[in-house]
Amino acid sequence: MNEQVLRAYYEKRGATLQETEAAICAVFALERWLSPRGQQLTTAQKADIRDYIRTLIETQDNSIETLLALARYFYLSGQNEIYVYFTSLLGGVGVIESIAKQLSRLEGEETTEGLINAIPRPPLGSDPVDFPAFTRALMERLESNLPEQTVRRALAGNHHEIPMSAFDKEKEFYQNAASMDEYLAEHHARQVAQLQQHCDTNTVWYEQLITQEVVDFVSKNQEIQSAVREGDTLYTTKIPYDPARFLSETDPTLKRYYACHCPFVREAILRNEAPISENWCYCSGGFVKTPYEAILGRELRVELLQSVLRGDPVCRFAIHLDTPPDR
Repeated sequence: MNEQVLRAYYEKRGATLQETEAAICAVFALERWLSPRGQQLTTAQKADIRDYIRTLIETQDNSIETLLALARYFYLSGQNEIYVYFTSLLGGVGVIESIAKQLSRLEGEETTEGLINAIPRPPLGSDPVDFPAFTRALMERLESNLPEQTVRRALAGNHHEIPMSAFDKEKEFYQNAASMDEYLAEHHARQVAQLQQHCDTNTVWYEQLITQEVVDFVSKNQEIQSAVREGDTLYTTKIPYDPARFLSETDPTLKRYYACHCPFVREAILRNEAPISENWCYCSGGFVKTPYEAILGRELRVELLQSVLRGDPVCRFAIHLDTPPDR
């Protein structure tokens, strides 16, 4: 184990000595588990990591701190495939809790308790294959008991709980632009430049590996990583979760699988399981509208136009600037 690289990372983040030592111990524990299986941290495969996390769940040692420490170590070590796997395990952390809070504000805590909190959730660190059954059950319960607009509004929130201050720089860019159109074009150019940097340095961008083909693909469509305005509506398209494979794939099902970001549903696409309501994608809609809510300072209404859950190759949204969310 390269202890120093992890120690330096935690110290740079301002972690306490106790937090740093706990992270190092978490990685040492994995290293000890791998050793009798003929593996090392540098040779471990995704299947090894999957098995190890299952043991953590069984022993109730699957804390968020442990999983984050492991994810960070593999990121720092340049083991991109394993790091990306960890992002699939951690990408949904806190989302259901946030949806429950939003529904409580709309319908009250008693309704939320009966509709969301009564459904058993897969434990932290569960493999993505374990989530679609939960999501399907959740959507069936919500849609059977609430008006569709209420379901959509409960889902279309800032459920990754990104602080509005994270968009302060973008707000400054917007305020300095001559128009929304100019801001959107400049924002897209900045995003493409960022992708190009990750491509050139072979580093992971969020959970994605960026090739030159991906950079070129995004650069040709302003809706991806930004938006295009038509009247009082912004149109935006999600960048595929695995854009390099998405671009090279010809099978429609696999293409939808590589497009989908959501750890709660994407494995259902690959396994051709029973459908999950496309309304679930309003959660993604909440994510894409949040930056514009931050720069404009008001809540916006989002509309799902295309969804991989209903067979479309991508997820595409309209963000309406002139009408507030339905009450």
